[in-house]
Amino acid sequence: MKLYKIIFVIISILLITSCGRKEFTEAGIDEIVKEYNQILETTAESKNFDWGNAKAYSNFTAYFSESKLIFINEDYRLRIPAESFNRYYFKDGNLIYFIGKNLDRITKVKNELTLYIDPSGNVIRYDKIVNGERAPLEEDESDQILDHAKDLVSSIQFKMKSEH
Repeated sequence: MKLYKIIFVIISILLITSCGRKEFTEAGIDEIVKEYNQILETTAESKNFDWGNAKAYSNFTAYFSESKLIFINEDYRLRIPAESFNRYYFKDGNLIYFIGKNLDRITKVKNELTLYIDPSGNVIRYDKIVNGERAPLEEDESDQILDHAKDLVSSIQFKMKSEH
């Protein structure tokens, strides 16, 4: 009898923990993105910002729902003739979904990247297309995107604090 109770408890714990993480699966993230897109069309508040360093600069719009950052739409430009248009989706302050389209005007290389990311920063799934063909994710590519997203969030926080 005790064995059945132990098995029941273990199965219950597994179900509870797996249900708690369900939203950070590919399907769960797709649901969040769909929900956020509806919010973006109706009730989201927006603010314009800029960011820059020696290699690049960007103009971006941050969107908020109930004072929480949910989305950034970024026009990112390198100091060399190249540009990117990036979309970042956030849940509880963490980047969970990224879409980036990049064009290098010198080499004419087109790069499209989609990332599904769990709250710990691990890539769940990616889809990378370079000049129309699938390509592997470079070793530090997702880390660079995560770091840049953190820079954008820090820029937002800094500028919003200085406004008050």
